Amino acid sequence: MIKIIDPILIRFFSLEIRWYGFLIVLALLISLFILKLLLKGEERLNFEFFLDFIIIAFPLGILGARLYYVVFNIQYYINRPAKIMAVTDGGLAIHGGLLVGIIILCLLAKRKEKNILLALDYLAPLTAFSQSIGRWGNFFNQEAYGQIVSESYYSLFPDFIKKQMYIRGAYREAAFFYESAADFMLFVFLLFYLGSDIKKDGEVFSLYLIFYSIFRFFIEEQRTDSLFIADFKVAKLISLILIFIGISLFYYIRKVKNSA
Repeated sequence: MIKIIDPILIRFFSLEIRWYGFLIVLALLISLFILKLLLKGEERLNFEFFLDFIIIAFPLGILGARLYYVVFNIQYYINRPAKIMAVTDGGLAIHGGLLVGIIILCLLAKRKEKNILLALDYLAPLTAFSQSIGRWGNFFNQEAYGQIVSESYYSLFPDFIKKQMYIRGAYREAAFFYESAADFMLFVFLLFYLGSDIKKDGEVFSLYLIFYSIFRFFIEEQRTDSLFIADFKVAKLISLILIFIGISLFYYIRKVKNSA
């Protein structure tokens, strides 16, 4: 029998800390550290603004990500209402969290009279980084997996990944790993673009929307645990919309706004 990694990291009496929740918090703390470094010399934004944002957006973003997931799994949760808020078990949809986070950031930036596009630019690479870390939470929960594959597929993977991807009696494609790697590469690219001389406010965010959504569109095709609306994968539909929005925003910033 193949032994998998326990999704619960720490048990202390009735308290349980899962890998999923631990990695979310870890990603947040590292992101805040990176953000503080990035903001050195930035006169238009400050770290306190983003702390105010995180205090509001972190819990509400998780709630949004969870409710988004629940809505598209309503047949399961309608008979299990006690599980609706069991976020540590997994089941957080990034698109739901993104939507809530963007709305909160726009409202907060407007209230504090900050540059919305610039604020989104600083958060974009850190969002990609957090997603890269968060996908390993899916790994521990045995989520975000793909089609059945042969054992030889894992010949180049560490043994612990191979064992954890043995799900429902078969080895599954490591779709979580594809996205984690893609998100990390996107994080590095966006960091370089953020510090470049050619960047205009809003472009880093628009590039995040474009490239993350392209990655997600193709990786989602490999997954077998996707959310559906009718016969369509929800994430693929949302990805197409976000690609369009990202391209439109980039064009607007480069052509329309720049010429004005």
